[in-house]
Amino acid sequence: MTIASAPRKTAALLRTRPAVLRAAAPQPAATVRLVCFPHSGGGPAAYHRWAAALAPDIEVWPVTLPGRAGRAREPLAGAWGPLVEEATAAVLEEVPGPVALFGHSLGAALAFEVARAMTRAGEPPVHLLVSARTAPQQPRFRIDLPAGNAELLDAVDRAYAGVPAAVRDSAELRDHFTPILRADLELSNSYTYRPGPALPCPITALGGETDATVSAADLAGWGDHTRAGFEAHLFPGGHFYLENAPARVLDTVWRSVVRPA
Repeated sequence: MTIASAPRKTAALLRTRPAVLRAAAPQPAATVRLVCFPHSGGGPAAYHRWAAALAPDIEVWPVTLPGRAGRAREPLAGAWGPLVEEATAAVLEEVPGPVALFGHSLGAALAFEVARAMTRAGEPPVHLLVSARTAPQQPRFRIDLPAGNAELLDAVDRAYAGVPAAVRDSAELRDHFTPILRADLELSNSYTYRPGPALPCPITALGGETDATVSAADLAGWGDHTRAGFEAHLFPGGHFYLENAPARVLDTVWRSVVRPA
């Protein structure tokens, strides 16, 4: 079955599938559903914190990638095609419209490809928000991946300052987290942009002012991928600026996808 022809499923049938995504906190009065894709090594938990801040206008749907949280027993993703197809089918089948997409770092590239697939299926998102990721047609930062786990964590921390202290301090957490992180970084490094039509929805690009891996010019390049509106916003902080000024970030997200009368 192709994505374009996939029918919307009944709730009973959907419960038999892996939990690719579900609403963090149902908002019956929401005017838009925001599907959120995580960064390398990330899970759905971070976006659960967004649910109350964006309610009741926006209902947050965090994506769970294979190999973590409720999908911990599934093999980690190693190729873009199946991952994009799975995520697109889940959004089209399970999330009531209108739908906006948000992705951070690796998640931005995944959200972009899902937006393209949704558009090809005739159900484009109403907005795409991309965070801390160079526009896909431009040269981007690629991190070298050392063979050792400790060396990998050191390299990631130098590049992104994104390794939680709890992971560094616990051998058990390191052993669990590092294979997920490595697989996601390999996936990110393997991304290849294929030219295609601009999206019919607006794009908002967000980033950190001191992110050494993604510049303001890198974010501006996302404007080439929409035939609707484009905005770019910078916030204090580096690659994980989302933790520095969450209120400002979420206000920008809200203003981007909610259109007051």
